[in-house]
Amino acid sequence: MDERERHEIREVFEKVPCQLRIETLDIADYVISKDIAIERKRGDDLVASICDNRFFSQLEKLKKHYEKPLIILENPKKMFDRRGVYEASIYGAILYAIYKMKIALFPTRDAKETAETIWSFAKFVQKSEPFEYAPIKVEQEKIGVNSQLFFLEGLFQVSEKKAKTLLEHFGTPYNVLKAIVETEITYTKSGKPKGIAGSLEELKGFGHKFLKVNKELLENLADIVEIF
Repeated sequence: MDERERHEIREVFEKVPCQLRIETLDIADYVISKDIAIERKRGDDLVASICDNRFFSQLEKLKKHYEKPLIILENPKKMFDRRGVYEASIYGAILYAIYKMKIALFPTRDAKETAETIWSFAKFVQKSEPFEYAPIKVEQEKIGVNSQLFFLEGLFQVSEKKAKTLLEHFGTPYNVLKAIVETEITYTKSGKPKGIAGSLEELKGFGHKFLKVNKELLENLADIVEIF
């Protein structure tokens, strides 16, 4: 367990009959085998890490150093406590983790359920594969540009060139999604789309057709909440 995992989760684990070693981990919050590392995210912490780009960096490290990474999303309802964050951006980041990065995500209701889940999983895995922890040290680095571009290319009608344009202009994938949500389609008096108004109108090659299809994509991603 990472030393920075404290408060309620630490108290819960004191009641779990497991052998727990506490270390300062450079990757993940829990390591239960040589192949399996777990990143624990409360709903509110997930959103904070998406906004500051930390989430994407953590995914990249998990995927690079462990064959079977896992995200535990604790109390998913807390994802919606933070004001000013669009739900579509949250769902987009989750879909990126599951679909693009192929990282499994497991929801839990609270710290107690999280601890019991990790304990049960560790028991199951270590029955056939005894585990002795070996630390992994990695240099602290920002998420690679290639990973950010890969994420943006998951949007409709976004080529590598367009992904570069979006990233250079808005700085982070989160800001790109925010710009799509905030930009509106403008219409003629007869009701036909004629252009866009908002952050995206400053860029060439991103008209009302691009905006319409990607707004629909982000809005439809809200359906992913059903897995919780």
